[in-house]
Amino acid sequence: MRVYWDDVCLSHNPPHEILSGKLVPYYESPDRVRKVKQALEENGTFQILPAEDDWPQIREHILAVHSHDYLEYLETIYDEWVAIGGDKSAVFPETFRHSQLQNVFNRDIKTMSPFAKAGESIHGPRSLPNLVDSAEHKGNYTFDMSCPITSDTYRAAIASVKVALCAARALLGGDRDPSSGIFALARPPGHHAQQALCGGYCFFNNAAIAARYLLQQGGARRVAILDIDYHHGNGTQQIFYTDPSVVYISLHAKGDYPYFTGAADEHGSGDGAGFNHNFPLPTGSTTDDVYCDALQKATDVVRSHNDVDFLVVSLGADTYSGDPICEFLLTQRCYPRIGGIIASLHIPTLFVMEG
Repeated sequence: MRVYWDDVCLSHNPPHEILSGKLVPYYESPDRVRKVKQALEENGTFQILPAEDDWPQIREHILAVHSHDYLEYLETIYDEWVAIGGDKSAVFPETFRHSQLQNVFNRDIKTMSPFAKAGESIHGPRSLPNLVDSAEHKGNYTFDMSCPITSDTYRAAIASVKVALCAARALLGGDRDPSSGIFALARPPGHHAQQALCGGYCFFNNAAIAARYLLQQGGARRVAILDIDYHHGNGTQQIFYTDPSVVYISLHAKGDYPYFTGAADEHGSGDGAGFNHNFPLPTGSTTDDVYCDALQKATDVVRSHNDVDFLVVSLGADTYSGDPICEFLLTQRCYPRIGGIIASLHIPTLFVMEG
């Protein structure tokens, strides 16, 4: 299998995050993907390839998924933050915009302090598609405290997109053997990143950008995204929630992070109704067999859409029983079974690294 990679992805290295009320070392560290890359190199059946730099229009590919103001925020916020005395280690939100604050949504975010730009927002009940375009949404760029932005974050996030795009281009270029696929070893991960919102270690949604590229550049009739990370991919769901050109299917822990999305009754909306499928699984009791049974049902959903030309797999290894912050019981023996079930679809497949 061909694996695309860029060393610049390692440059995003925040000193800490807040998890369960504690200041802890950053879990999504460069060492995580270094170990993945080392294991692939030692295996001998993987070909590690550098991601090419020939992407002068990379911003346009990002803007096919993310908003212009969000892209600008990620590009400029660190320098703005430091310029007014923010700690140089990272942009870290400390004041949060809440719907009950008077006139809170009547302010132009571009004129506000960088300390305010970094703050998240809490809303009352809203429908998923309407929240994206609401006035309340604009300028609220993070929903948790796991996305510190360092001096290198934007550069690393761009490199991560480049890795995913290179792998997608290779898939279009003839590497369509359904028995193998192509792997984008991207970092930072992406499936929690919404159209204009970062969170869960994610800044740009690599899988969504790759899917949009396959649709626009490959003439695909439809793309399926199969998300097998432990956590629900709220970002990918939100981006395609009203879009019938992408089938989104997620297997994830029920009631775990990001807590507010991922229910089985979230089916899509408008033109996208019926194209969103969630399979929430119980924490503490999801064994190899339970997981593979659910995955088989998920692949049956893909088969039910007989016009899917490409499959994008958001690949999370945090379903493993030994993961420090997750609660499934999968053993190492489960992962070849997972690969076999996915391969049985016989669809050209792009794997994108998540958690």
